[in-house]
Amino acid sequence: MVAMFTRIDTSGTAFERGRQHGALARAQVLGSVRVYAAIFASVGIDWPTACALAWRYREVVADLTPALYAEMQGIAAGSGVSLDGVLALNARTEILPPVFPVGAVGDIDAARARNTTLGFADLAECTSLAVSGGRMEDGHTRVAQNWDWIGAQRDHVILLTVRREDGPDLLLVTEAGMVGKIGVNAHGLAIGLNILRAVNDGSQIGLPVHVFQRAALDCANVAEVIQRAGRLPFAASSNAILGDAGGAVASLEYNPAGVATVAPALGLVLHTNHFCAPTLAVEQAPLDAMITTEPRLRRAEGITAAWPERIPPRAIETLLSDAAGGAGAIAREPDPALPAVAQIETVLGVIIDCVERSLTLAPGVPSRNAFSVKARL
Repeated sequence: MVAMFTRIDTSGTAFERGRQHGALARAQVLGSVRVYAAIFASVGIDWPTACALAWRYREVVADLTPALYAEMQGIAAGSGVSLDGVLALNARTEILPPVFPVGAVGDIDAARARNTTLGFADLAECTSLAVSGGRMEDGHTRVAQNWDWIGAQRDHVILLTVRREDGPDLLLVTEAGMVGKIGVNAHGLAIGLNILRAVNDGSQIGLPVHVFQRAALDCANVAEVIQRAGRLPFAASSNAILGDAGGAVASLEYNPAGVATVAPALGLVLHTNHFCAPTLAVEQAPLDAMITTEPRLRRAEGITAAWPERIPPRAIETLLSDAAGGAGAIAREPDPALPAVAQIETVLGVIIDCVERSLTLAPGVPSRNAFSVKARL
């Protein structure tokens, strides 16, 4: 069944924007809670423990991004989910261990049993690219990716518009209850996300990944995001794939040890779920939980190597729809041999046009779902 992503338009103060998000997407926020309760339980962390772990990030979020903390307070008020529960959604990357989905950090049976008493039932990542406008036929910079994650979370994806006086307006595709993930702002700055896992994840308290992904959209261009990231502490690792209307593109890898950029080659940068920058690759966690990341990168490199000097926009859809690469297929089907909570698939594909300030989405695995949903800021 094709997902129909709810569009939520918010405006006003930070708290009011969050309250609108929580109230208008209440069913989806509660769905996010159920899915993440199951995911956390799969590694031995029950929901109350997840909330307690998330509370450790309250101070750093409030200090470094006070408006986003106020939005989270508003989401809690609007949805009826506790504030520590909203923090648990936004800090889900920091709560999950680097070995997810193949490892556990606690008693799985006890965690699932505890979740059952709370009414929660049981239930590796993304390929991204950024192409400078100078390489595109129409001159428009693109940031695009497949978001690979637990398929059950597709029903809780929302398109979120944020109209505000305290920064540029934003258009996001995100998980209900989370302030950020993938999107574009009124300046034409776009950001995507690849989760990375490192041995030093959790070694310090820092700004959660999904909070940074949103905070980055306060910036005007790629250079400003990279500069801002270099001043921030991080608790977990990820890669922000970046592009702007001026034609700049880059990958920004971030980790508790710092940040590093992966520059484009011939106006193009590709990324999957392992570190590419040598300075951070030394922190790479074992790839047992992300066995497709290297084959997917090789597949994407092979496809893009055959692209012409001036790339037609349709080529990006074709890349994200690729299902012929075996273990390196870009469009990922769930593996029925795995437990449901570990069945990673392409939840959606998204292509951001930095000049149009628009998102075009495939609302499911792109090999069998067309890029048919379009939203503009």
